[in-house]
Parts: sequence; structure tokens; C-alpha cells
Amino acid sequence: MNLTNNTFNDTKEVSTFTKEEILEIKGTLTKLKSKNAEDSEITEFIESKLNLSSPILNSYSKYLEEITAFLNVYIISSEVELNYKYYYHLKSGILTELNQIINNFQDLNSNCSNIKRLIKNGNVILNNLLSNILDLLRQSNDIASKIITSLKETQNLYDDQLYLWIEINKIKNLNFKLNEIPEALENWNEIKELYIFIKSLNEVFIKKRKRDKQEFLLTFHFDELYQFFLSKEEKKVNFYSDLTYLLSFNKIIEEYQGDEFINILERKEIIQNLKLFIKPLLKELILEKFQDIIVEIEDFNLKDKHVDIELKTLKDQKIGVFVPKLVDYYILGLEKKFQEKIHDDTKTEEFEKIADFYYTKIDDFYSKIQEIEDWVLTLENFLIPYDSITESYRKIFTNVSSEIYRRKNEYLSFIKTVKDEDVRVNIRKFIKEKISELNELIRTYEDETSLIIKEEFPQLKQIREILSRYTAKIQKIKDEVYKILDSKKTQDIDIYQLIKFWEENFNRKRQQLTFLISLLINKLFKSFKELLDKEGFLFATITEISEQTENFEKLPLNFALSAFLAEKLTEDELRERIAEIGSKINHLNSSLGLYQIELSKLEKILTNRVKLSKGISDSEVQCTVCHKYINFAKGQVITCPFCGSTYHYLCVAFWLSKYNSCPMCQNNFLEPHSHLFEGQEDQELEKY
Repeated sequence: MNLTNNTFNDTKEVSTFTKEEILEIKGTLTKLKSKNAEDSEITEFIESKLNLSSPILNSYSKYLEEITAFLNVYIISSEVELNYKYYYHLKSGILTELNQIINNFQDLNSNCSNIKRLIKNGNVILNNLLSNILDLLRQSNDIASKIITSLKETQNLYDDQLYLWIEINKIKNLNFKLNEIPEALENWNEIKELYIFIKSLNEVFIKKRKRDKQEFLLTFHFDELYQFFLSKEEKKVNFYSDLTYLLSFNKIIEEYQGDEFINILERKEIIQNLKLFIKPLLKELILEKFQDIIVEIEDFNLKDKHVDIELKTLKDQKIGVFVPKLVDYYILGLEKKFQEKIHDDTKTEEFEKIADFYYTKIDDFYSKIQEIEDWVLTLENFLIPYDSITESYRKIFTNVSSEIYRRKNEYLSFIKTVKDEDVRVNIRKFIKEKISELNELIRTYEDETSLIIKEEFPQLKQIREILSRYTAKIQKIKDEVYKILDSKKTQDIDIYQLIKFWEENFNRKRQQLTFLISLLINKLFKSFKELLDKEGFLFATITEISEQTENFEKLPLNFALSAFLAEKLTEDELRERIAEIGSKINHLNSSLGLYQIELSKLEKILTNRVKLSKGISDSEVQCTVCHKYINFAKGQVITCPFCGSTYHYLCVAFWLSKYNSCPMCQNNFLEPHSHLFEGQEDQELEKY
């Protein structure tokens, strides 16, 4: 059985009945019926006119079964994506064969239908035959439909891997070996003929190996196989080429080095011929991939007299020369184009769109380079053992890929810098406006408060309302500044300088400012102490950019540098910031020392009073239970009125609640159920 061009018991074509043939059949059937002929005689007459017997239909059925298995395994298997793309000529040949079979089935169906209409009472055998033909016709159409779906002819030679494989192997002409043919392929005459031919090439060696009782291989040179296909039918050489690639892809034939030796001159000639074959294909591929790129370069108007000349003579230049130049011109053109867009568009939000568009263009260009490089890598598999000849091409594409990646990152950094600078300028402008607004508020505060201070008896409530009002206004401005800076803290802009600008302005302002309330400090110190502190706090914290100044759970933006900004400061800026923070800490430590002295005085007075109330004269007293020195100002203590033993409350509370007596002298000194320690216990536990 052939893959194509079967005769099926010498029935290559079936023709539909002519009008005369139908009239003749009708007349004969009428005569047979008039003489009451047997059904067998009528059936025999029908089969003779149809020129069809059961074995012929069996032959068609057998072919359809075998070709379906062949296609599913080797040609259009869903597991082998490669097969869907290639074997155009092989699939076309099989499709031609199927179309011939389909036409025969259609003609047979027509002939059977015509005879059926002439036999009014019908014929069982004819009905079965017609049903069988329709089933086979349906099956044939299904197979043809699958082939048509997978049939795709490559438009370019460089994209036709079957062509590349055949032509490269014709140049290499290496030794191949024929492995065991799978049982599913043994049914096809084209492959049987191939086996017989290869066996004939090895006949001498087979006899020798058999005589020496050694294993033998069926080997051949690729050119011998190709010449065999040409001798079979030259117009079907593409069909046989596809079949050869199928056998190679499925490891039925494969390269076999053996003891074959290729001298240096032959090797040089093969390498040279391979280069001559590859170069025009690669150049065609590059020009096809870069067709749109070249058009874009022409539209960029780079104003370089050399560009136009080189684009016109592109095909005449070496690949190693024009590909890098093409990359350089294209990226220069893109940069020029998008720089113009950036300068024309002052909106910050548009920068990111421009960068993304540039990024996409470069990525598309990069992907074209990768596709060409992938083609070279695929070709290397066909070139073995001469695959080193593409090494220079791979270096070219690797270098230009690296250059594209470098230039892309370089330009994106430029766009980001422009964007960040624009953001920084806008923020600085905003902060200057807010500083002016605050300065105006401070001047208004001075004027408004001075009027009240000049009065003989200032109205405290009125001043307090003024302070509250200005505190709210100043806080609102600080909140606005904080929010804009906080929203930009993750971006790579110099927030530190902006904060420093804010602080320097108000540090100077505070130095110039006279606290108006202090003018009355001698006369109304107690009454105005709260207002003085509030005024001092207001202007002391005006340099701190924060959302809520009184929220001490979160550092102001000025001092939250380590969270997002410290890593970006220079050494000088870090030293300057450390000095500023140190100054603030020293100021706080100075205030803290005053509070600690005051606290120590108060604790000493409280300790003396507690000792006096307990009748204790010793300077230091230890707890009788834990033997630690008692701090009378902080801890709750209990003293026995009989023996004078003194205890920490927690040290003796459990004993007293159970026994109501002194642990030392055992005297009862508490009234039962007096609830003396209720409430105190919780207070003491909180301290621990």
C-alpha cells in the first residue's frame, strides 16, 4: 500500500453513469424483473455495472484505517507541535490521495443512488453497499479536514526547517544509518522501497558480516538517499524530502560517524559551502524582521548624511557591520523622538506613559534580535559537526542584545531623573508658598496679640482663643506639607534638603520672634504659665513637619529619616543631621535634669512624711520579708504597731489576708474584714 498514488485493484477512478448507461441499466433491470429473475442474478448485474466488489471497498477501508494511524502518530499528533507546522508536501500528497478517494466514493454513491431509484422494491445488498460507501465517505472527509487544518506552507525558505535540514545535509553528505523500522511504517511501499535500496547499498558488507558472524548496520550517505528519491519521481522530491525528515525526526534514520574520515580539504569545502548557503538566508531573515525598523529609522530624520546611504546599501553590507549600526541608529532615533515629547509635555504624570512606550518599543526590538538568535541556535542543530561556523553570528547578536539592554536602562534612568527633578521643583514651590503663608500668619499673630498685651489687664480667655486659632491654622499648613512629603518619600528625590529649607526658615524666625506673653511673666506668671508653654510649644515644633505634632507615637517626618531617606544622604548631610539631633537631645536632657531634681526633692519630702507617720526614724529601712530597701515615696508599706517591723505591701499581703497578724510578733493589728487593702492590691500589681 502506498501513501499516495494507489490503484486499489486497478480502480484508480470511478465515473458517474452517463444518461445512456442509466437507460441501458433500466432496460436490463426491466427485462430481469419481467422474467422473474433471481435476486442473485440482479445483484450480479448491479455489481458488474458498478465495477465494484466487496474487496475493493475493503481496500479503501484498509487505507483509511492505516493512513489515520500514520497521521495521528507521525504527522498531526497533538503531542508533537512541530508536526503541525511542517510536512507540507507530505500532507499535501496524502490529501491529494484522499481527495481522489472522496471523489470515487461520491461517484459510487451517485451510481448506487441511481440504481436504487430504478429498483422500486429495493435491494438488501445494494442498501448495505450504499450505507458502507456513505460511512467511508464520512470517514474520508474527517481525515481530509484534519490535514487541511494542519496544512501550512512556509512563506520564506529561512522559515522552512525541512528545507534547511535537507539542503544542509546535502552539503554535509554525512554517513547515516537505518535503524529498525516500526511496524506501523512497514505497511507503506515508499518506506519498503527505501529499506530495499539501503540494503542493496550494504549487500557486500552484509555478506561479509554474516560470514564473520558479526552484527551489521545498514548505512548510507545522504546524497545516495536523495539521488534515489530523484530517480523515483523527480516531481515528488519534496514529498520524499518530507518523508526523510520524518524518519530522521523519529530516529529511524540518524547520523552515523563510524570510521568515516573527512580530509582537511573536504572539510574546508563543506564549511565554505555551508556558509554560502546560510549567509543569504540569514540576511533575508534579518531584513524581514527589521523591515519596520528600517522604515522607522527613515522617519526619525536623524540628519546624518551617512544614515541614508547605509540604509540604501544595507543588503550589500556584512551582517557584523550593518546589524550593530542599525541598532545604534534605531535607539538614537527613539531617544530623539521621546526627548522631544518630554520637552513638549510638562505634565509629570505623562513622563511614566512616555517611559512605558519607550520601554515597549525597545522590548519589541529586542525580541526581534532574540528571534534571529533563536533561528541561528536552531540551525546549529542541523550543522553538527560544523556548528562552530555560526559562532561569529551568535557573538554579533549577543553583543547587540547587551547594547540594547544597556541603552534602554540608560534612557529610562534619564526619564526618571527628569521626572524626579520636576517633582522636586513642584514640591519646593509648594513649600515656599506654605512658608510664606505661615510667615504671614506669624506676623498677624504678633500684631493681634500685641494689641491685647498692651492693655493693662489682658484678657486671658481672649489670648487663649487666639493661640488656639493660630495653632489650628499653623497645624493645618504643617499637615499639608507633611502629607505631600510623606507621599513622595518612596521616590528618589532629595527630601532632606526640602526639610532643611523648612527648618532653617523657622529657626531664624523663632530667633527673631519675641514671645509676647513673656512680657507679662513677672506680673501674671501663674495665670499665663499655661499660655506661655503653649506658645513656646507652638513655635518650637513649627520646624517639625508632621501630620499630628502632639502624636508622640510617630516621629515627625524630620526625624523619621532612617525609615526611607537616611540611606540616600551624603556623609556631610548625615553629620549635619546627627549634630542637629544631638542638639535637640541636649536641650531635652537639660529640661529632663531640671525635672529629675524637682522629682528628687518631692520624693524626699514624701519619704520623710511617710516615715514620720509610721514612727520610723532610721535613714534606710529594709523589708522584713524580702530584705530589700524600701522606697517610701513609690511603694505601699505596712508597719506593725507592736514590734515596729516594716514590710512591702505585696510581701505581706497574702499572710495578712490569711492570718491577720504580724509575721514577726504574731500580734493581730488589723480588724477582720476591714477591706483595708482592697484597691491597693491592683495598684501595687500594676507596678510590677
